[in-house]
Amino acid sequence: MEPAISNLNNPSTPPRLLNPPPDPPHNQSLLSAPANPAPAPAPKPQPDDTPLDIPPPPVVDNAYRFHAFIDRINLRQWSLLSASFHPRLRYNHTDVSLFQLTTLLRDEFAPKTGAQVDVVALVGGRGDAEGVAARLRVRRIVRGERVYCGSRGEAREYARHMVLGWEGEKIAVVFDVSEDEGPGRILPLPGLRPPPPRVSVDLQAFYREYLECINEGRMDGELARFVKDRVVWNGTAMEVGQYAGLMKSSFEAIQGLEFKAHTVLVDEDRQMLTVRIEFAGTPVKPYGGAIPNGKPVSFAEHAFYWLEQSRISDVLTIIDWEAYRVQMG
Repeated sequence: MEPAISNLNNPSTPPRLLNPPPDPPHNQSLLSAPANPAPAPAPKPQPDDTPLDIPPPPVVDNAYRFHAFIDRINLRQWSLLSASFHPRLRYNHTDVSLFQLTTLLRDEFAPKTGAQVDVVALVGGRGDAEGVAARLRVRRIVRGERVYCGSRGEAREYARHMVLGWEGEKIAVVFDVSEDEGPGRILPLPGLRPPPPRVSVDLQAFYREYLECINEGRMDGELARFVKDRVVWNGTAMEVGQYAGLMKSSFEAIQGLEFKAHTVLVDEDRQMLTVRIEFAGTPVKPYGGAIPNGKPVSFAEHAFYWLEQSRISDVLTIIDWEAYRVQMG
């Protein structure tokens, strides 16, 4: 067997290891060599090829711009309203300045009221030209004359229907109608909806024919073509004949009354219609809490319609009774 150390018979020759350790660096002796050399640097992490779950940016259309406007109200960002509104602005048929509109909103939504606005339903707003119709819930706190420590006041809410038009990506026209404020909750939207019909219905044409049926006095024989046998109007379920009676009473109270669709916005997928209806005529009977004065009136209604199998099943509507009563004196 080969010995581990050679030159055993020659003591003058130092023993030689068959596998000597490597020489230390020229500037380092064996005694000064570190017992535990520094670990090698960790390898750099390689880029992960897994795609990041980043949501796409929102579509900036008029629906998005309307939500931004409501957010500015809730955040009391009055100085930013100029980003939402066109310099030439009409509010309920009246030319107003941005300063006037800002003052109106600032007073209504003062911090002490605790008022907040929620968008309950919205139709339209696709692209930069289509208008928007929205059903809003306004909540605020009403406090008495004496507010004690810890008093929270009375919470109230009311519904508000807005119909807006755009010009150059900014709101240029606002039609704003509110219901009377009350301590209860506003009426909820209809529940689960059936799928849209397989055969698509032109909702714009549907509504034009619906109004023709009303204005031409053909409701007794034809209204059932447009309205289900049982319809829910402002939370009240009624037969189609009772629903027709609501409109007949309007014709009896206002001579020469005509229903005119000012704005019609549709959502085919959800089978929804939102309409600003404008009325004109001369009241001849007490109506809407006012006594006729012999003068003609004009007022409006903002209505949301839901359809089932191509017929109206639910209606949520607000009539501008304030404008009507003001004209009656």
